Amino acid sequence: MDLIQDYIDEFIFNCESRNLADGTIKRYKKMLKLFKDFLDSKKIDEIEKIKALHIRNFLIAQKQKGRKESYINTHLKVIRAFFVFLNEEEYLEVNPTEKVKFFKENKVIIKTFTDDEVLKMIEVADEVKYRKIKKPRSFSKYKSVRNKLIIMLLADTAMRVNELCNIKNDDINKDRILIRKGKNNKERMVYLSTPILLQLMKYKRVKEKHFKNTVTEDYLLINKIGDKMTVDAVQILIRKIGKEANIDKRCSPHTFRHYSAQTLLKNGVDTYSVSRILGHTSTRITEVYLRSMMTDDVLTHTRNKSPLSLIKRKR
Repeated sequence: MDLIQDYIDEFIFNCESRNLADGTIKRYKKMLKLFKDFLDSKKIDEIEKIKALHIRNFLIAQKQKGRKESYINTHLKVIRAFFVFLNEEEYLEVNPTEKVKFFKENKVIIKTFTDDEVLKMIEVADEVKYRKIKKPRSFSKYKSVRNKLIIMLLADTAMRVNELCNIKNDDINKDRILIRKGKNNKERMVYLSTPILLQLMKYKRVKEKHFKNTVTEDYLLINKIGDKMTVDAVQILIRKIGKEANIDKRCSPHTFRHYSAQTLLKNGVDTYSVSRILGHTSTRITEVYLRSMMTDDVLTHTRNKSPLSLIKRKR
């Protein structure tokens, strides 16, 4: 009988019953499996035998494998959540993770897209125009309009890829989208700009013409057979478009989120407002994007904000 695995299974069941995000539960399962494999290698088969030293050794083993400090700290957060659960359920009196400190992380500089790269990907996404197809097939036309909308939504709204895939038709109300399944299932509103609204109108027309009311799914973005688009499908699409556009950097939906956040900050939107748009629980997370702004961007942003320039304008 594997008692430690039983505790892990109960913890995961508790997370599912609390309706935590699928991505969170998937991460918990993966990281706790690695921790469990480590414990097995050390012949530790009872939860009471796990000490702070064992947890530190596990984290150090991850470091020796070349894992980044942020990844290791995420491991510790997951293990802590597991032991907090054991404490609350009174399976353990002492939480060994309380004596384990986080690794010091290097300040992350997030590299994202330039405006020209985003425009190029929008152009490439519209295959009908990009490849100059004179008489496109119905699905080719639909796919082009849909893919262009996907790029535009990611670049303009800073939403996460799972949030994008979970948008339902009824979630769109005039010039905004209600994000129902955000991180930790928190809801928020996202504003839709005029370019997005115009592309959305075009998409709805083409979608209705192609599927001719045969779609039963109520999701905004659907694939060739009318099913909801998956996260994997969007990630593959972004990589393909990035490659086609000759973008020499990581092309992913999350890179668009970085781009949108940094662009908002460059354009003078305050950190608190950006954190609300991104769905962050704290402005400290958003400040990572602020630190990642290149020196030239900061200089350009502050050029017209100098105290003396503003004084002269008032005269």
